[in-house]
Order: sequence, then structure tokens, then C-alpha cells
Amino acid sequence: MKPLRAFPLPLNVGTDICQISRVYGILKTPRATRFVNRILAHEERPRFGALASALPLMPKPESLRARGDDGGHHHEALSARDPDGWKAAAFLAGRFAAKEAAIKAHTHRQLTFHDVVIERRAVAAVARTETLGSGPPVARIRAADGAGEDESAMVSISHDGDYATAVCLAHDPSVTGE
Repeated sequence: MKPLRAFPLPLNVGTDICQISRVYGILKTPRATRFVNRILAHEERPRFGALASALPLMPKPESLRARGDDGGHHHEALSARDPDGWKAAAFLAGRFAAKEAAIKAHTHRQLTFHDVVIERRAVAAVARTETLGSGPPVARIRAADGAGEDESAMVSISHDGDYATAVCLAHDPSVTGE
């Protein structure tokens, strides 16, 4: 067999998938606030808060507790019964998947959820200073202590049925020796 030539670009890819009904179930428990604070960085919480303002963060409904699951195979019924709660859970599941994908793509760093901020890239019609614009998502990777600027990584988030998935493409300076 011929020798394998190394990939020519200093890039890493990360991917993750998250079950929305599982996040929905967590948001209906007393652990909801702790879970949200663990996943979202300070500057991401206002956007989630706007989605979750109608979401009563309370114990799971008896119908879910009695079955002993988060209703994963009944996601259509959950989303129909509680569209606002489902929308908040879908948003958070997408952010969770995107942050996990970014962490996996940055193998040269030991990132945490708070080191990764998912922002919306500004589009031409939106002011360039608005980080929560209406364009595609981008991952802001906070600079390590004492390092220079934050870096960006390309992110794609997708939702289908009961799942949110994300892919991250990131620069790996350890490959080029930077």
C-alpha cells in the first residue's frame, strides 16, 4: 500500500448530536437553571431568556414522570402541546451540540462550554457591531489567558424532529507550528 499523505490544510472537524426531548425534560426540572448556566456563556443567556420567558421551569409533568423517560419518542406531541417550551429546548439543544462540536474541533485546547460562544454573524443589512445579528452562526473561541484575540470557527447547526446536530470547522495551529 502507498504511504498516506497528510491532509494538506491545518483544519479539524468536530460534530455532535443532541436529543431535544432530553433537553426539554431537563428544562422541566429544578436543575433547569443550573443546566442553562452550565451550557450558555453570560452573553448568550439574554437570547435564551427571551425564548424561555414563557417557559415555566418546573418539575416534569406527571405524564412524563410516570413513564420514566423524557418523552423522546413523543417529541411531536411535546412540541404540539408546548410549542414555546419546545422552541426553547430546540435552541438550547442546538447550542449544546454546536459547543460540543467546537470543543471536539479544537483538540489543541482544553475548552469548556463557557470558552465557546455561539454568535450570529452579522449580514450586510445589520450593523457589523451586532454580534447577535441574523446571519449564520459562528463560534467565538475565547483566547487562552494572556493570549491575543478571540478566534472564530465555522459552525453549522441543524434541527430535524427530535434532534439537533452541529458541525464545526476550526483552524489547528499545532499542525502548522503557529
